Amino acid sequence: MSIPWAKIFFWCYLLFLIWAEATAFNPADPDLWHRLTLGETLWETGHFPPGDTFSYLADYQNVADHEWGSALVFYALYQWGGPSAIVGMKLVTLAITLTLLVWAGLRQRTYSPLAAAFYALILLALLPSFQSTVRCMVFTHIFFALWLFWFQCERHGRPIPTFFYILTIIIWANLHGGFSIGLAWLLGVCMVEAWYGGHWRKWLVRFFLCSLATLVNPFGWQLWISTGRALVTTRRGFDEWASVSWWPQLMAYPGYKLLLLGTVAGLVIQIYRHGWAKMDRLVIIIIGAFICLSMTSARHTSLFAAVVAALLPGLFRQEPRLQSIAHPVHRLSYMALLSGLLLIPFYAALIILHANALKLDYPDNSCPVQAVDYLQQQKIRGKLLVPFNYGSYAMWQLRGQMRVSMDGRYDLVYRPETYRRIDGFFLGKGDWQNLLTTPAPDAILVPIADAVYPKLRGESGWAEVWHNTTDAIFLPLIK
Repeated sequence: MSIPWAKIFFWCYLLFLIWAEATAFNPADPDLWHRLTLGETLWETGHFPPGDTFSYLADYQNVADHEWGSALVFYALYQWGGPSAIVGMKLVTLAITLTLLVWAGLRQRTYSPLAAAFYALILLALLPSFQSTVRCMVFTHIFFALWLFWFQCERHGRPIPTFFYILTIIIWANLHGGFSIGLAWLLGVCMVEAWYGGHWRKWLVRFFLCSLATLVNPFGWQLWISTGRALVTTRRGFDEWASVSWWPQLMAYPGYKLLLLGTVAGLVIQIYRHGWAKMDRLVIIIIGAFICLSMTSARHTSLFAAVVAALLPGLFRQEPRLQSIAHPVHRLSYMALLSGLLLIPFYAALIILHANALKLDYPDNSCPVQAVDYLQQQKIRGKLLVPFNYGSYAMWQLRGQMRVSMDGRYDLVYRPETYRRIDGFFLGKGDWQNLLTTPAPDAILVPIADAVYPKLRGESGWAEVWHNTTDAIFLPLIK
């Protein structure tokens, strides 16, 4: 197969997998709605709203929102193309991320079937961060992939101006709090380069200049404070912030698990065959650091996949060409292996291929569509006591009509004790009745499956006025 045709096959194969796998499920991400709400406010007023504009239990008034730029982008897309544009952006951002990682990893290597199979696995490992409709963290993946590409360029003799890093960190810092990952990357590379006598001064200068550049934002130093608070906020009860479970949830995060096992096995074999001294120790240490990071939180598994995609191929020799395999049995075995590695992802993609690829889905566990429609139709106004997962959707649909108790901005607008207070109410634990009076809501939207539902039905002063199979609405009795 000639080189041009190999590249065409390679990219068509990966783009098909991206389309099929990324659009098989399009659940609206819960955080999408509060991003749209902020974006609309910024577009219409040009000012950042105080914390209590959308929430009556907000703890912080002056909110340094490190995702404000994403809110503008999402709202502009939503206004232009509706929900389909949001799903489309997920596809575009995933394609850009994977393309940058391929460029970083393959460099001058052949676009072979084995490389296509490897990046199909990378795609599977990246998917958890792109599965739900677009999240602010996709911008972190794009910029981090770009920096990995630049890192590889410099290691192969193509210098990158420091100004490029400064420019991208300014944009990054105004789109997502993950810019802290970029700063940690610069500092980490600097430390490893210093340990092995490399060009550590260049990376140290970049770290300090990029750190200062992040202050180019509407909030100044407050952005660092809010981002730092978000980094240290406890996220107990959020599965994506817990470590990946290997047992009994064996099929959870399959791409990450396969990639982790393959990476560890490949590194052990290479170090055993060539010895530590002859290996690219900088790359191995970086991969090892991200292996450790991925084990702390499922949210970080996609960052591990990005690093492996960009750096791991360079540690191995180019795979052999069929013509170089003399023995017929060995050649047939190699062809069978390559065919299997390519066909399994391809047929899996065909199976999950979705007819309505750009249609936005509204999951019941985060989008109480019928309940919110009832509140809109009845023109109920005031304060809405609502569980955490429902807060963002209710805030978006009822903006200007009702303020919610809590939404997905739990690390920006609320203290941890406020989250625990609301969580305790819907679990029916502790002093749950306190939220009925301090402050008193004007309506309660409660999932029927929650423990507090039967307790509310027996609560004097409140009446169930609407319900369906999943949710119920309570209003206070008029005295």
